[in-house]
Amino acid sequence: MSNIIPVDFEGHSMRFYEDGWIDATTAAEKFDKVPNEFLRLPETESYIQGLERRYGKIPYVKTSRARKDRGGGTWLHPKLAVRFARWLSVDFEIWCDEQIDAIIRGHTAPVDDERVKAIFLLSDPSSWEKRFNDPLYDALFRMTGLPRHRNDRKPMLFSLISAKWIYGPVLPAEVYADVKARLAVGEKIHQHLKPDALKLVENQIVAVTSIANGCSDYRDFEAHCMAAFPIKGQMKLLYAAA
Repeated sequence: MSNIIPVDFEGHSMRFYEDGWIDATTAAEKFDKVPNEFLRLPETESYIQGLERRYGKIPYVKTSRARKDRGGGTWLHPKLAVRFARWLSVDFEIWCDEQIDAIIRGHTAPVDDERVKAIFLLSDPSSWEKRFNDPLYDALFRMTGLPRHRNDRKPMLFSLISAKWIYGPVLPAEVYADVKARLAVGEKIHQHLKPDALKLVENQIVAVTSIANGCSDYRDFEAHCMAAFPIKGQMKLLYAAA
């Protein structure tokens, strides 16, 4: 499993891998459920046993504690995914079966900038809330050794770090360029991000803060970021045919 394929279902971004596995955690959230409720059902256990008799004792459920943007959560084999989708809703079952069939057959739509932007960006900016918190700036000041200004102005280097290591690894390049062009005076990038995209940024802030706290200088920080976030510029995204 490698590339994540986000597909919209009734305004909720469902996630598949390119071999048809589904992110059951994300799917269940839409229906206010959790995958373990499904997996604990006696009929589910019987169904998995049937799959094992038919296709062998291969993994049908995989769980990762990684961050969501790195494939974390509970993922289900395509042979189990449709059964899971039926447990959530009949409409979702039919839709899910169609998506998995299209993905496995390779019927994916070409990447389109506007579709990418629609996944990440709001139509109108939200109200301002503080996102880049004090622990991040404390870590950056300590790591760089730069002086603090009384008027709370942040060094230009911090803006470069934000662009390169906070937004860069989680926002596609075309999305970042578009949102920068949208900004009115006083607006911040996070005001234009949808909740899922904002969560990616918040997780990245935590990761960068942790790295900065463990580094002795900027060169050390850069080296650790390059090792931690090898896919610079955007996440690897594909789009399944609707």
